[in-house]
Amino acid sequence: MAFNGTFEAPKIVPSAFGLLAVVKPENNIDEDKWVRGFAQEWETTPEAVTNYDATDTTSDSIATVTPIYYDEIDPFFIEVDEILSTFSFNSIDRIARITRQLEGTTQKAIEAELWDGAIRIGESHNNKALVDPAATILNSGTALAAKKALALLEYSIGSASPAGEQGVIHMTRDVAALLASDSQLLFHDKNTEYLQTITGTPVIVGSGYSGAGPTDAAGDTETPTASNKWMYATGQVKVYLGKPDVVNDSIAQGYAVSGNQNDVRLKAIRPAAVYFDTSIHLAVRVDLTA
Repeated sequence: MAFNGTFEAPKIVPSAFGLLAVVKPENNIDEDKWVRGFAQEWETTPEAVTNYDATDTTSDSIATVTPIYYDEIDPFFIEVDEILSTFSFNSIDRIARITRQLEGTTQKAIEAELWDGAIRIGESHNNKALVDPAATILNSGTALAAKKALALLEYSIGSASPAGEQGVIHMTRDVAALLASDSQLLFHDKNTEYLQTITGTPVIVGSGYSGAGPTDAAGDTETPTASNKWMYATGQVKVYLGKPDVVNDSIAQGYAVSGNQNDVRLKAIRPAAVYFDTSIHLAVRVDLTA
């Protein structure tokens, strides 16, 4: 049987309702201004919000909080590697291929860091992950049916934010599947690229989201199971992405010359930062069997 050629693989299609559907990344800012770390200012925690009558004799305190003026953000790097033998080499443009792979896997990579914060934990960064122990755990950590968990989370967003922010909800794909089939609690508006709740709260359904619960005092994160996952709500989420960079300028630079190997190693890398406004940081356990 004759072999006439090789057709290029279809491009990776990231999850339609993932992080980058809700959050459009900042990718037009000079990397030198943020790749070594930066400070993000916030205005969502006014120290005191009060209603007064016309004579200043009657008042109603709406919110009294300790202001969060800024957070220090530490970026990380996403890397894609490929090792291939020159014996099976073909005419595909490998540099272009690994660049596309990096672009295609970026969403899942930043979702994983946002939820679990493995880089933050390993490096003791100041970045906040969803599993950070600072999260307020609702219903004392007792699992609720998905519909009830979402309702509690929606209500708590309104009471948690001193400014009344809309908030963002984060969930795994299985939780989203349950909610989407339950009286249309999640829906897609034709004018948006993401799912939202009936109150218009944007929902991120992350393929990189593990479903793990908040870290406890001992530093242990509760592992998700087939029947129990966690759902979170936060303030606004922001993402910075740098340009993909293939370390090898050419295929020749990737040859493993030691030991007369016939392998080529290619590597593509890009800087990234993902974080959220912690004026809202709520967690609720979901019972997928209820």
